[in-house]
Amino acid sequence: MQHDCESKPAPAEAARARRRLPWPALVVAAGVLAEGARAAPQPPELPASGAAPAEPSVTVTVTGSRNAPPPQGAGPHSVLSGPGLRGRVSSTLGATLQDELGVGNASFGPNVGLPVIRGQGGSRTRVMQGGLGTHDASSVSADHGVMVEPALAEHIVVHRGPAAVRFGGSAIGGAVEIDEQRIPMRRPARLRSRAEARAGTDGRLGLVRLDGPAGESLAWHVDVHGRHSPRTRIPGWALDEAAIREQFQLVNGRNTRGHIDNTDARTEGGALALSRVYGDGAFGLSVSRLSQGYGIPPGAHSHGPGAPGAAVPEERVRIQAQQRRVDFQGEFDLPAEAAPQLRVRLTHVDYGHDEVDGGLVTTRFRNRVLEGRAELDHAWAASGSGTLGLQWQDRLFSALGQEAFVPRTRVRSVGVFAVERVGWGRWQLEGGLRAEYQESRPPDTFPIEALGGEVPLQTRRFWPGSLSLALQRAYGAPATAAAPEQAVPAAAPGGSVTLTHWRVSRAPDVQELYAGGPHIATRSFDLGNTGLDIEKLIGWDLGWQHAQGRVSWRANAYRYHSDSYIYQRSLGWFYRPEEGKATLLCVRLDHCLPATKYEQAPARLHGYEAELAYRLPWAAAGDPRLVLFSDAVRARLDGGHDVPRMPPQRYGLSLQVQQGAWFGDLRATRARAQRRPGENETATKGYFQLNANLRWSTRLDGGRLLSLFLAGRNLTDQAIRNSASFIRNYAPEPGRSVHAGLEVRL
Repeated sequence: MQHDCESKPAPAEAARARRRLPWPALVVAAGVLAEGARAAPQPPELPASGAAPAEPSVTVTVTGSRNAPPPQGAGPHSVLSGPGLRGRVSSTLGATLQDELGVGNASFGPNVGLPVIRGQGGSRTRVMQGGLGTHDASSVSADHGVMVEPALAEHIVVHRGPAAVRFGGSAIGGAVEIDEQRIPMRRPARLRSRAEARAGTDGRLGLVRLDGPAGESLAWHVDVHGRHSPRTRIPGWALDEAAIREQFQLVNGRNTRGHIDNTDARTEGGALALSRVYGDGAFGLSVSRLSQGYGIPPGAHSHGPGAPGAAVPEERVRIQAQQRRVDFQGEFDLPAEAAPQLRVRLTHVDYGHDEVDGGLVTTRFRNRVLEGRAELDHAWAASGSGTLGLQWQDRLFSALGQEAFVPRTRVRSVGVFAVERVGWGRWQLEGGLRAEYQESRPPDTFPIEALGGEVPLQTRRFWPGSLSLALQRAYGAPATAAAPEQAVPAAAPGGSVTLTHWRVSRAPDVQELYAGGPHIATRSFDLGNTGLDIEKLIGWDLGWQHAQGRVSWRANAYRYHSDSYIYQRSLGWFYRPEEGKATLLCVRLDHCLPATKYEQAPARLHGYEAELAYRLPWAAAGDPRLVLFSDAVRARLDGGHDVPRMPPQRYGLSLQVQQGAWFGDLRATRARAQRRPGENETATKGYFQLNANLRWSTRLDGGRLLSLFLAGRNLTDQAIRNSASFIRNYAPEPGRSVHAGLEVRL
């Protein structure tokens, strides 16, 4: 079976992904829209900063929604939107969010970036698109990207801390909500459009989106987008040969200077949506498609060692991923005052990707998911309200080929939850409760050569539950006075103190239960554990935000404890891929893979996030905002071992300027060395990073908004090894990059 899979050529999608993007069509479309549309002026866009507002529980009104979105909760979270988000958009979600407090980027080369929230990623951080999961393979393996285009996002909400009550056990470490506003929930009075084109040293991007009315009660949406990235430029050598030799006893890859081979990428996609809007509600359907084709850095995904002393063969492992998605969204106003609104979301996702080596498909992954979610708002007192919810999911995951280390498995889950809020005076109490059931059903057996053949598997059923409590005390003037987009600082002091407590849990993921084979991305031979129990976490978070005159600050300190943390334990033996056998001794680690098994052990995690802002008394420059910031996280297993791939401590300074049509942001970050890399990992050096973006916006005739922007990352061209990356010794972070572009909104 494995041989048959290897002999198949790359699918047609791989060839289509190599076609050039329709740049002339995108530019012409943008020009036609800019010249042809006529409409009344629209309200100006607020110059958000990209950093969280000082009062994270403030409701943000989303253009295109029937009502303001439901409250995000009293727990720590931040919202990115407007120019602040536009200036941070990168090719991956992790790179887009990595400047947020408490958020890191688990990169696997420049084309894969997964968000890491307070040191937790993968199966512990849930990424949602339109309120439901992205349902790619990013939680299964570190070399699989998140299937979203960050440039399409209108808002991104980052939940820093457990969000399992609302979103399920896969959000035990945090959650990211991406709002693309593809399904219209209100009928626009006229055609609205957005077109963007950007180009630079890191590639080029183009997108067009249209939203318009049809008839008396219909609204529609269309978007198309494409991105191309060349091979990544770096300031020095791609391979850190000393670190690789320390980890593997020899260097098993071809080194390059000034660039990383096989790191070009191409992405394209689009969506169609149609909604019916009436007096008491709206509902609609969207169909979308996204394809990604990208390379894996050489040495990071080697499928074979080659002969000793022979020249290292050129590696060109490519990922060809495609996702087709159908979404339904409905919002219905109800006649009962005690239950004013019902929200329903459904999605069907068909995701697949091929790993192509030398033009042949070596591994094929498939993930088919049906997920639904319903939320009912209710009010049970003058000062008390809440949300009741139901969430369900049916997932079928399969893999075939060299890296099929997880068997075909069906996972079904259903959860019910309630979030209730009550306020009296300046006090607010929020409580949440969730009960969930999950069933994971694999085949009866799975072939594992190293264990002698077919290994019996068993269906596992879990009943995880989660609870959260948050008590907030406000004082003085409203803390919203410190919001970064507010030009005039508040004279009266004010703020709030919030204490949050979580008792949350999650069921083990598919690979944690049933893995059994070589996992090339992590250079290990992984074994699952069908005896795993529910992972439980108890956490506390203390947050304080304050504003007074020109000064504001916000800070969070947190501490988590788990008596059942799931991790990979080294077994002390090795697997030889060429022979398909286990061995106790390994002379050269490029000829064998260390065996690991998923186990559970007590673990502790603690950290902080802090920001101090001061508005400079410089009226001619719009009272620029000077911000000092810092964050850090530490995680240890009982027994003294550090949890691997933790982000380093960071601190820095940013300057944000909003004056007339101009918005600018200069950010300098210093990351300390990570000297606690975890078992079988290597330490990373500290680094300094300087990023900047400048945006100019103006109103044209007919209410059109034209924006020109210029942005740069790593302007000092530092060599950066990311401690959260599996392949930091094979692929450093990108060197200096600069891009420019324009955006037109009608």
